[in-house]
Amino acid sequence: MGAIKYANGSSSGGKGALESNGSHANGSRSGAIVSSPSRLTEKRAALPPTFFGHDREEVTRILIQGLHELGYDGAATTLSRESGYELEGPVVAAFRAAVLAGEWAEAEALLFGVQRYGNADGDGGGGGLGGEGWPTGEVNIGFSKNRGKGIYVGDGAGAGSWPGYQHQQGGLPLAEAANKNEMLFWLRQQKYLELLERRDLDAALAVLRQELQPFAQATHDVGRLHQLSSLIMCASADDVRYQAQWTGAEGDSRAQLLSALSRYISPSVMIPEHRLAILLDQVKGGWISNCLYHNTSTSPSLYVDHMCDPDEFPLQTILELRDHTDEVWFLAFSNNGDYLATTSKDHTICIYETRSYKLVQRLEDHESGVCYVAWSPDDSKLISCAQARDNSARVWDVRTGRCILLLSSFTYPVTSAAWAPSGETFVIGSQDADAALCVWNLDGDKVFPWREDGLRVHDVAMTPDGSRLVVLLETRILVFDLASKDKLADFALDNVKLTSVNVSRNGRYMLVSMNDNKIRLMEIETGEVVQTYDGHRQTQFIIRSAFGGADENFIVSGSEDSRVYVWRTNGPLVTALDAHKPGCVNAVAWHPTDPRVFASAGDDSRVRMYVTFFFSSSYCLFCCESCLVWDFSLKRVLLFLCYAPIAIFLSCSLYSISQYSPSSLVLWNFPSVLLALVCLWAFLIRAPNFADAFGIRTSSYETVPVLDLSSIYLASITL
Repeated sequence: MGAIKYANGSSSGGKGALESNGSHANGSRSGAIVSSPSRLTEKRAALPPTFFGHDREEVTRILIQGLHELGYDGAATTLSRESGYELEGPVVAAFRAAVLAGEWAEAEALLFGVQRYGNADGDGGGGGLGGEGWPTGEVNIGFSKNRGKGIYVGDGAGAGSWPGYQHQQGGLPLAEAANKNEMLFWLRQQKYLELLERRDLDAALAVLRQELQPFAQATHDVGRLHQLSSLIMCASADDVRYQAQWTGAEGDSRAQLLSALSRYISPSVMIPEHRLAILLDQVKGGWISNCLYHNTSTSPSLYVDHMCDPDEFPLQTILELRDHTDEVWFLAFSNNGDYLATTSKDHTICIYETRSYKLVQRLEDHESGVCYVAWSPDDSKLISCAQARDNSARVWDVRTGRCILLLSSFTYPVTSAAWAPSGETFVIGSQDADAALCVWNLDGDKVFPWREDGLRVHDVAMTPDGSRLVVLLETRILVFDLASKDKLADFALDNVKLTSVNVSRNGRYMLVSMNDNKIRLMEIETGEVVQTYDGHRQTQFIIRSAFGGADENFIVSGSEDSRVYVWRTNGPLVTALDAHKPGCVNAVAWHPTDPRVFASAGDDSRVRMYVTFFFSSSYCLFCCESCLVWDFSLKRVLLFLCYAPIAIFLSCSLYSISQYSPSSLVLWNFPSVLLALVCLWAFLIRAPNFADAFGIRTSSYETVPVLDLSSIYLASITL
């Protein structure tokens, strides 16, 4: 016979679907393969016991499992026959079939061994578990004399004592950390739930009382028993599945049970599920962890060791936005990445569309510095928060630039805001103790205020699913259940002043910036510090940090030393970029849909955009020094000039270059004579005619509109 038909972890159910490799234990050499040619036996004997330092049997069995999971059952059978190794023995195969078919008594017997009734002397009378006559260290499994009515697994040391028990003989070897009581409880819990699902309430009640209740009493886990007993009141099978958060007998619940049990069975007889895939994931995970510039969601190829090129990381400043006249305090991309909003001490909010970074709205109703903005889930609205004198929050219609709601009842600065996923309500944080943390609706009604002494909010953040609200005070972090409004956690931090908080996309982590010079990645539920980041400077001012990059592999932060700092999420510093001199880099934001772009805001009243050196494979640039030509009134890239070849990038709108005056152009790193010639040459040619003359195809990069120069090199141009 060949290897079993289904690999470890298969959800196929019936016993008839399984093929056995004979009677030998899992992983043993199969001496029963009499049909194999003698040369196979000779070949096996000639092979070394290791494969490049790895145990040959382990490698082969993992490959057999992997072939089954890949769908190559015939190849797996051939490998098993040729190698003499089997994936699983008949006992494991029978146990798998019993679990997937819902044969619970058979599954228990196969897992824990053949049972015999009576005491250790075999007289048929009741006896204590683990008492006199019971071999020390063996597992004693209690059953009533009706098969399947088991109620307790002893610990081999006399724990528990009910009459009519059996003594274990055989069974599958378990892992060292196996919890036998837990394993048996899982089996019987599944049986109980399936009886409830079939609406066999009498049988379910019997299992609850005779099989599950003694476990709960022995382990003092009464809470779990109460949860299970409450399911008796469910009116239908659908209600059982919903209340238990369980997929049912026809779902994948049995496969999940098998997976959970397999973790407690020795891997020598039952290889953990998807072992080959897990090993490959670990290899790739190691590559990614050690790749400083890894900034893609694409899985690395297994053919070669993985290492990203630094040129594929956004280290180049390609644009400065200069529409503010004072310090820029905050910036945020819209959720879809189509817009960028920036706020400033100059009382204004600027909104740019991110294809050409053209200014589309300037919001000017605030009477003091604007310190925060928050985009609605559908990006149609924007909340802004203002500092002292104004002390207000406003809700804006992004399309029209009109203020649709003014909240002006605050007596101290409004510091932060966060939208609920519905977009109908939002949370405002303030330094005003009377309205420090409140839920508001779009009609301007205060839906719910939190009342707590010393509640002066520095920042707020909400998990994407809206289940948790994280609130930053000066030295404390509060976590609330947004639905019930209950406080779930209160984490106090000593000798720090907290300045900003962000929540990861998966809702598990919060990124907290604080003085002095600290950023911490923490678990929201427990407050455990997962990682710390250092190297930047933050001692006096509010400096903000953010998650960023593909799969949020990076942490980016401003700094009081005029630099932008980028770390890998697992800790290493990637780079420190000179950014906004002189003064602080106050805030940073990574593009939510394009990991090749992020932005920074600084005291120099500017916003800087960072991209990769190579926009994409079709935009080829090969140069050592470059020159950028911008029009700062329209915020459009006019020219990108390189020494060799000279590459010219024009705005996607193809405005005539002759429209622009020389005073609007800024060029860097070019000799003055060449600069003058280039300007003269560029202004004499209208952009569309230029493109037609050289056959340049126009296209638009997602972040900065450019001309696609992949079809032409301009190296022959001489000036």
